[in-house]
Amino acid sequence: MSHDGVASLLEALGSLNSCDDAWAEFLESYSSVLYQTARACTQDYDAAADCYLHICERLALDSFRRLRKFRPSGSASFTTWLRIVARNLCFDWHRSRFGRPRPFKSMQGLSPLELEVYNSRIVDRSSQQETLHRVQSRFPDEGISDVSEIEERLEGALTSRQQWILATARRPALETAVAVLGEEDDPIWVDIVDPTPNQEIQIADQQQHDRLQKSVDSLPARERLVLQLRFEQGLSLDEIARLCGLDRAQTAHRMLAMVLKKLRNAMK
Repeated sequence: MSHDGVASLLEALGSLNSCDDAWAEFLESYSSVLYQTARACTQDYDAAADCYLHICERLALDSFRRLRKFRPSGSASFTTWLRIVARNLCFDWHRSRFGRPRPFKSMQGLSPLELEVYNSRIVDRSSQQETLHRVQSRFPDEGISDVSEIEERLEGALTSRQQWILATARRPALETAVAVLGEEDDPIWVDIVDPTPNQEIQIADQQQHDRLQKSVDSLPARERLVLQLRFEQGLSLDEIARLCGLDRAQTAHRMLAMVLKKLRNAMK
């Protein structure tokens, strides 16, 4: 669908008179994208069908609020953006079906509001705006300042070991991959011996991470998506190829190697 077509479709979804027809048009144009995403996140066709229905139900909630958040003037195409949204909804479906890891023992006395912020910001690493939408669905009187205050308090309550566990679980060694991935090799995972580094190492690591994040943010949208799917979502090269519309896994591997080489050069 063209740029103007997407803008018209999103506008129609916000209209009471045309939203039903617009929703039918959306499903006709993008149901294959949603199902492919669901299939990549599940182990069999029955589960994929259930996950696909969950995605559609969540996209239709609140007068298609999620879909109408897309900004055609942004850098990402609608299809790329939609794949990421659908992927996050797949995580929600998986958690609703199989549960999610319990918080650390020291965090198990959190209030429902604090637990929502903890899961969204600290565990899932969702943006503050995404977290605010999740919070306001249950606590409509809360604002962005409330979310920030709770997040700061929770971060301060975590020990350095707990922060390390969360960080390594969420981002499986992107920094390591940038340092050691060869042009034709898969990432080499490096075991970390001491989970509680001293303060100087922590400061150096944070500076390195900040530089890397700036380099990642400067990448084109498609290259950022490939990194996210590989190192944050943990997808295989075959799954990345399907989600990004690439012809095969080898093409996804070449693109990943090229992006990591670009990041290594930027970090020098």
